[in-house]
Amino acid sequence: MIAFLVFILVLPLIYTLSLAPFSILHGLARLLSFLLNTVLNYRRTLVEENIAKAFPQYSSKQIKEISKKFYLHFSDLFIEIIKAITLSNRAFKKRYTVSGFDQIEQVLNQNRSAIIMAGHQSNWEWTSALSLYTTHRFYAIYQKINNKYFDAFMRKNRARTGLHLLPTYLTKKTIAEHHEKKEVGLYGFLSDQSPTLKKTKLWTEFFGRYVPVHTGAEELAREFDLAVFYMDLKKVKRSHYHAHFSLLAEHPATLEPFVLTKKFLSKVETSVKEQPETYLWTHRRFKHERIKENS
Repeated sequence: MIAFLVFILVLPLIYTLSLAPFSILHGLARLLSFLLNTVLNYRRTLVEENIAKAFPQYSSKQIKEISKKFYLHFSDLFIEIIKAITLSNRAFKKRYTVSGFDQIEQVLNQNRSAIIMAGHQSNWEWTSALSLYTTHRFYAIYQKINNKYFDAFMRKNRARTGLHLLPTYLTKKTIAEHHEKKEVGLYGFLSDQSPTLKKTKLWTEFFGRYVPVHTGAEELAREFDLAVFYMDLKKVKRSHYHAHFSLLAEHPATLEPFVLTKKFLSKVETSVKEQPETYLWTHRRFKHERIKENS
């Protein structure tokens, strides 16, 4: 009951904000950025610690500069999620452009399914725009929202572009069913965050830190012979993004275990180094780091 009341009270405000022009929303984002960074100090210590660990060569001044830019981007991300609710498909494609996607289409047109691996870089929430660039089904793997009303609303809204949201706990089952029925699908994974330790199968270096990493995307790709592509997402300017796709592995099972995952993480590092202010530094990415054991 409480979840439903929150939903019906908040939804009108969300819709009202979504209808506002970007000029107004960007102004609100600047205000939100100031509040989060300066007034509320929202995870600022964590953000600066993460940046310092990833870029130990940076001075304290440089770290604070990246942190400040991050909060503005983080606020932009928030308003862009809301704006996407009423953004037309035409406007979406204008603000979210792609290159290299033809490689993925070639694979899909050969009746083979594929995986896109990406990091929490730029606006990963706008990845739903990718479904506008293909006639094949695009599935984004996601964690269900606790409020079932908001979860249903988001799934319905994302479907406007043709996107299918696939809960993590149904991922393997769904891909297996598609494989059995020879149904072609494109699956999007965000695989750069820290997994739970009990599910960890691989420890490796990320920004020079020895940390546990997700291997689920690679394992599925190897089992069902899914071609794997990397998405390098750049922020061109406020609320404008460009995604470039490159092949990580055409037949992952031919590689040694975890080579694909390590290659992916290396790509993420490169992307983050090019635009460090657009990475999700509010997550405790290095919380389980440990000293690398001698081999």
